Amino acid sequence: MHSNRLYPSWEQINQLRTPLTAGELALVQYLDLYLPKDKEWTQTNKIEDYKHLKTYNGWLIFVQPFLNGARPDIIIFHPKVGLMIYEVKDWDLKLYKVDKGSLKVNTRDGSYDVKHPKNQVEHYKDNIQNQLVPAIGEAVDLNKSNFGLIKTGIYCNSSTTSECRDVLGTPIKPENFKYFPFIGRDALTVEKLQEVVPDAYRLFSFWKEEWNEELLFWLLPPFHSIEQGTVLTLRGNQSKIAEPQPGHHRIRGVAGSGKTQALAYRAGKLASMSKHVLIVTFNITLWHYIRDMIQRTPFNFRWDQFTFAHFHGFCKDRLNKFGVKWPQGPKRDNYDNDESFEQALEYFFRITIPDKVKSSIRGQSVDCYDAILIDEGQDYYYQWYELLMSYFLTSRDELVVVCDKKQNIYERELDWLDKRVTRIGLDRFKDPYIDLTTSYRLPNRIAEISNRFSEIFGLNQEVRLSKIERTNSLHEHIVWRNEARGQWLNDIFNSYRRLTYSGEHPSDIVILLPTHKIGLQVVHFFREKKIGVNHVFEDDQELKTNKKIFWMGDSRLKMCTIHSFKGWELLNIVLYIPFITKDSISRMDSIVYTAITRTKANLIIINENPRYEEFGDTLPKKWDDQ
Repeated sequence: MHSNRLYPSWEQINQLRTPLTAGELALVQYLDLYLPKDKEWTQTNKIEDYKHLKTYNGWLIFVQPFLNGARPDIIIFHPKVGLMIYEVKDWDLKLYKVDKGSLKVNTRDGSYDVKHPKNQVEHYKDNIQNQLVPAIGEAVDLNKSNFGLIKTGIYCNSSTTSECRDVLGTPIKPENFKYFPFIGRDALTVEKLQEVVPDAYRLFSFWKEEWNEELLFWLLPPFHSIEQGTVLTLRGNQSKIAEPQPGHHRIRGVAGSGKTQALAYRAGKLASMSKHVLIVTFNITLWHYIRDMIQRTPFNFRWDQFTFAHFHGFCKDRLNKFGVKWPQGPKRDNYDNDESFEQALEYFFRITIPDKVKSSIRGQSVDCYDAILIDEGQDYYYQWYELLMSYFLTSRDELVVVCDKKQNIYERELDWLDKRVTRIGLDRFKDPYIDLTTSYRLPNRIAEISNRFSEIFGLNQEVRLSKIERTNSLHEHIVWRNEARGQWLNDIFNSYRRLTYSGEHPSDIVILLPTHKIGLQVVHFFREKKIGVNHVFEDDQELKTNKKIFWMGDSRLKMCTIHSFKGWELLNIVLYIPFITKDSISRMDSIVYTAITRTKANLIIINENPRYEEFGDTLPKKWDDQ
């Protein structure tokens, strides 16, 4: 059997350490035999060379593609039409039934819940369009006709199509099976190809070819050569952090000290040593920034040496792989007040989720990593560290935690990181913290102002700014305006106009706002003025499993919560500090400090909060008063 549009090739598939299941093999053979292919495609063409992707006009087949470590069963992709993800089950459906909305399996030990295959395959779709290639998700948000660009399907190899639909298809209306195929072995005929792949014969769609290169990066991770990197200059203690070394290590540093750059260098070097590396953050999108940093490192490696994740996304991926449902979180209606609900929510994320992952691991094969690199360590609970350390590290046992306690905007208790408590695994931190005390990234005045802010408002001073190594620029501006309540929308808009009037492009401006509710008000205000906005705000934020994420690769003005922007940086920051906030005083201090340190050039602050008025009075009030 021969095919040059199948990845891996048949020869490689036949040599897999873990063979394909009977169902996977049957579906791959069928798709390779009947799906339209590009007849002009020659054996010398390499789809890995992205230039060839522009000319390919047919379907490509990916078997257990990498997809950031998730490895779904089968993905088929047409560069001009879209893609489809298939979940394959070799189940005996006589043992399964849907009861009260849950899928249950009967075993000798009783009946228990399993994750529905529909939810499993939809998880991969959500990851692609919301995290891996967020431009697709943005297109879906803007135009619902794009919803079907990524299709999903279920194939049951031991059943007929009718049986598959009767048992597993209950979430789908019968008329919608043509959009969401539930098929059995009787569907694997040439006559039924369009039932299996609804877009099989389409030649074009709303799919944008500009998405192809990023998508292929995740389906077939490329090789990164030394020549693709640039010279990343390591200074001071950054060199210590950048050198791989088994054991558990702690790094702390001031804002702009190059913590993430050193971590990225270490990651690139680990991958060049053929080590498998997990890079995990708290912020849902910060790993994109770290990946861009790794792209600049001067090493040879394959990109599939890395898995990138934020902590809860990592847990969700593991549960999905094991076929385990995400645990039910607390509902606001069940609590008398916000404080009780927040406590229940905190327990859910701190304890319930890692415990669910632990219980799902029993008897399962787990992908472990030679090194785990944790950024934003100040946002982590001990229980998260313990889960990663106990269940996902190889015997090489390399783990690095990077933190900045001044940015502890969630008010985590960090006694575990300081080893002030006796807990399992903490003895692995043998050495003291490696400290980074020189600021390289922040503009000189911003570094001075943020340092003064941290001292005045009593933020953690364990690591103090010792030096600033960046020269001032004539183009850097700081404006702090203490304003009366009620004018903030116009003040924010005028700040945006001030920046664009000065020649700043909207894509280089972010407006940082304290809550989703306030954020939506600002988005609507700007849209009424016909200004496009790339934002993260949603109406219902209670335990959303697929939040809008902050995506930097967009030409529009950006709006974001301070929490979602933490770790990122941009040329121009507009920050709004409201009169009233539900956050504690210490938490609000950390939030304001974090926002101030995100700028690379210009900072405009609109402040209504009396706590910060006196501090703001020491700063310029107008753009030209510099």
